[in-house]
Amino acid sequence: MNKILLLASFLLFIGCSQKQYFTPSEDRILGEVEVDEVLEYPISQANKNGALLSNGSIITKDGIYNISLKENYEFLNTVGDLILVANYETNTLFILNKDGKEMYSFTFDYMPISASLRDNILALVLADNSLVLWDIDVNEKLFSSNNAVSYVINSKVASPLFIDDKVVFPAFDNKVVVVSLNNFKILHTIALGSDTFFSNIIYLASSGNNIIFATSGKLMTFVDGKDFSKAVNIKDIVFVNNKIYILSLEGEVIEFDLLLNELHRAKFQYASLSSLVINDYIYTLESQGYMIKIDPNSFVDYIYTIDIDEYKNSFYTNDVIYYDDKIIKFPK
Repeated sequence: MNKILLLASFLLFIGCSQKQYFTPSEDRILGEVEVDEVLEYPISQANKNGALLSNGSIITKDGIYNISLKENYEFLNTVGDLILVANYETNTLFILNKDGKEMYSFTFDYMPISASLRDNILALVLADNSLVLWDIDVNEKLFSSNNAVSYVINSKVASPLFIDDKVVFPAFDNKVVVVSLNNFKILHTIALGSDTFFSNIIYLASSGNNIIFATSGKLMTFVDGKDFSKAVNIKDIVFVNNKIYILSLEGEVIEFDLLLNELHRAKFQYASLSSLVINDYIYTLESQGYMIKIDPNSFVDYIYTIDIDEYKNSFYTNDVIYYDDKIIKFPK
């Protein structure tokens, strides 16, 4: 038995010691991306909507809110000039103004994990995978639905999405749930599969009445009443200009249309990619200290070195990547 354990340990050591990294040849590197701006404090928590800095300030696509949020809080979302945060010790959701002043607060049985707001209606997903609609004006529950408990909650969980007279909830058990805002009844429940682990909905977007959603292992669209799905190991995902862009765990950048036809794919051997910015070019970072720029028409790539540490929290907009305490802009 001891010999077997020793052999297993040796094989594990050999496997770990042979881990390979993305190492482009020198002739592929076009130059260096200089980081000439830094944040005063690093990012401590981030999602698709924004990031919380270690001093309590918040970054969103609209800029930096210097509000000095206290400890034990998580940033959830922004709606106009309102900021949605939650205290994970008290299970309380707070709605703050842009100066950090408390406008509303609501306490629930479980921690609010994701939230969105339209007018007076607050949509939440709680840690027990229950879905809630709450009227903030009268402090009253309008709708709730209990779902199977998920014991793994991804930090990238999506936020509820308002579409016309409906709200789409991203559940933690492979489902999106569409609820009417007219009668607060469930209209549709769409499942991505039957996996019990890593089944949180990590992305949710819409184009008209078409819905794009994903778990970490599956991409799905609901287009003109029909659903389309694709198995893919998703590191990050963005929907823009009616195209879906994915960073895969295998070091790929993949472009799909709404019917999930693959349009382009670029493979970077052994790469660990993060952040996915789509503007005139496609930009992504690689953990060993590279920025990759891709032509969206030809998918020809351009590689630059950049001084970054591995595996730090990040948040990005169409113009900039905030990576740990660095403000990264893009080469032309």
